Amino acid sequence: MNNRYRLTSTVYDREDEARKILPEKRVFLSVEGNVTEKEYFDGLSKNRVKIGINAKVDVEVLRRGKKDTNSAPLQVIELLEEYIRLREQNEDDILQEISEQFKETFSLDFIKQYLENPDTLPRKKRNLFVSELKKIGYDINYRKYLKKYNDELDEFAVLIDTDMHTHLESNMFECIKHCRDNGYKCYIVNPCFEFWLLMHLADIETEFGDQLDKIKENEKVSQQHIFVSREVAERAHHGKSGINFVGKYLPYIGQAVTQAKKFSSDEYELVDSIGCNLWKLIGELKMYGK
Repeated sequence: MNNRYRLTSTVYDREDEARKILPEKRVFLSVEGNVTEKEYFDGLSKNRVKIGINAKVDVEVLRRGKKDTNSAPLQVIELLEEYIRLREQNEDDILQEISEQFKETFSLDFIKQYLENPDTLPRKKRNLFVSELKKIGYDINYRKYLKKYNDELDEFAVLIDTDMHTHLESNMFECIKHCRDNGYKCYIVNPCFEFWLLMHLADIETEFGDQLDKIKENEKVSQQHIFVSREVAERAHHGKSGINFVGKYLPYIGQAVTQAKKFSSDEYELVDSIGCNLWKLIGELKMYGK
């Protein structure tokens, strides 16, 4: 069987879900990175009231498996559209989708019962079914979690970087056009997401005014780092415990927004010019409900 499903998570419900205000609108965001971007936006979500963001709007980063390294711009859009298709499916569609994969192994009645009330099934066969689902990348618990959101106010967005060493300009332009044609927000960081992080940590004009070409080229400078990620690492000291959003980034979001506005913000311009338009997302979140 092919691994055709990518929406997956080992933790499909947030710890604070029961305590927080249920948002009336979410921005579902598909990102390239599997760790740093997710940690940043999870931190943004958990601290949105402190930032001045109405608790009734939230950002939900779509998650994929740890071994899923499909991070090219078009693949980021594919992950988003997998979720959009999931929202449009009814229970019969989901039943049919799963049964087509396992019709020779599990009966339609078994699958239907699993979807409706899995606890009534024998544990051994239930665990085998879940194991087989995971082989094709079908994380049923996470998909159920995402399925419950289907508000007409929700928005869909992608976050991609230009990465001049691996991403073709033609692919970037194709992604931007696809997003515009389908009503998705397209957030771009040139050269990489760490440049947005660096805007929280440094005065770009003062410290890097004569090194903007180095930022744009973003060459590999060590076994672990490219130029921009090294500058972030030297200031933020990310470790096994994560990026420390509250300590390193939360107090400086305003600074990052101010600095980002000095660079290119148009999607097409960002394909070839360093900059970032993520400040627009922050601004839209802060304006919600006002």
